[in-house]
Amino acid sequence: MTGHQDDNRSIWRFFDGAVSISISMLAAVLVSDCVLCGQPPGLGWLKGLTEREDGIIIVATLLLFPTTAALYGGFKVFFAAKEAVEKRAKAQGRKEERERIQRELAAQGMPLTPEQVAVLTRESE
Repeated sequence: MTGHQDDNRSIWRFFDGAVSISISMLAAVLVSDCVLCGQPPGLGWLKGLTEREDGIIIVATLLLFPTTAALYGGFKVFFAAKEAVEKRAKAQGRKEERERIQRELAAQGMPLTPEQVAVLTRESE
């Protein structure tokens, strides 16, 4: 992994952490203000906690791990998909460039031998 990629990952880890904290705080405030959240057992317990002194902070802290896990999974899926798309585009670009080279050589009257075609079309990665 290159240094540039490490820098980007560090930035995204910081961003991911900041977003996780913000979302867990927002969720705690929403649970606190929710009128219907007293009914379901899990939400009712959380809503009850928000009514305590420092309850919103307690609930936000409880929600931080699930929020982080959900965001981490979401970011991981996003970046895996991004990497797959970039890899496919790169492979497609290589294929098109190889085909262009073959056409140009053939147009110049220098067609490739079957061995050269095999080397040229072989995937390098």
